Amino acid sequence: MTTENYWRVIRLAEFERPDAPASTRLQQFLQHIRSLFPKSEEVDEDEPKDDFPGYREFDVAPAVVALDEAWQEWLDDSEPGVKFLISPPFSGTANIARAWAKQHDWQQLQAPQTELLSGVQVDDWWQPQASEHWLIDSLSDYWQRHTNGLSFVRTLLPKLIRGELGQGVVVCDSWSFAFLQRAWPASLPNVYCFAAAEEKLLKQVGIHTTPKKLKALAARSFGNVGLALALWAVERNAEHSLPSIPSDCGDETAFVLYALLLHNGLPGQQLQRVLPTLAADQLDVQLLQLQQARLIECKSEHWRITVYGYLAVRDFLKSRGYFVDAF
Repeated sequence: MTTENYWRVIRLAEFERPDAPASTRLQQFLQHIRSLFPKSEEVDEDEPKDDFPGYREFDVAPAVVALDEAWQEWLDDSEPGVKFLISPPFSGTANIARAWAKQHDWQQLQAPQTELLSGVQVDDWWQPQASEHWLIDSLSDYWQRHTNGLSFVRTLLPKLIRGELGQGVVVCDSWSFAFLQRAWPASLPNVYCFAAAEEKLLKQVGIHTTPKKLKALAARSFGNVGLALALWAVERNAEHSLPSIPSDCGDETAFVLYALLLHNGLPGQQLQRVLPTLAADQLDVQLLQLQQARLIECKSEHWRITVYGYLAVRDFLKSRGYFVDAF
């Protein structure tokens, strides 16, 4: 493994996806067609549910070093205020930020209880855990898309930006960020992300294949390290292919998938709250169908999109006119 570190932290405005070779562009086009005209497939009830290769974590230490290099001057000055770090799904950005915060002995803040999200009592959340240096590892847990579900985060963001709560880092999922950009009138300052992973970084995290395949994998995964590792695991296992959207999926399915991406996963009860137009039995059917299709999973009582189903879900939502993230 190379000793050179290819992780880089950049301003969000500088982010560019890796160039896709012609073969990858064709593959992406065919995936788009499959999303528009999915085939009807029967589910084999006897098929094991954990049929995909285990998702492999990667060493976050080099990425932590990249954060240090990017923010060293800000750290040395101990300047109050906030830096936002945007996290595409499955990119591991939150894990990297947690490791970085632990290394610097910064406090990881706990998200407010659900009942606080409809209010503006930021002090009630802040005072029990107040700290000069802190990390919010998932801004998705600080709002919900329903009536009054944005009250808390709308009150919190100005305080963070003005430096009223000290010096901190906020990790925001890319889908949450795309939504908040439209739902909040002011723009967020100091927004960073990791540069898209290209061939050298994919080799650094342990993907070893030909330069042509590395280039194609970087493009197909949008430069997302975690997604690239999952795609590579499936590609090496000829018995499996990526999940696809069931043929009878429509508006209700799109509502569920979009809500899960916006909030980086939700428990069933909270998912029902952000989807009031769906009856409880309708939601249960949707969750069961999507789980059987390997597009979502339930872990620790949270429903989430699977890493293997993400590309199909993203393309499905994009084809139906939903706002997607910038990654």
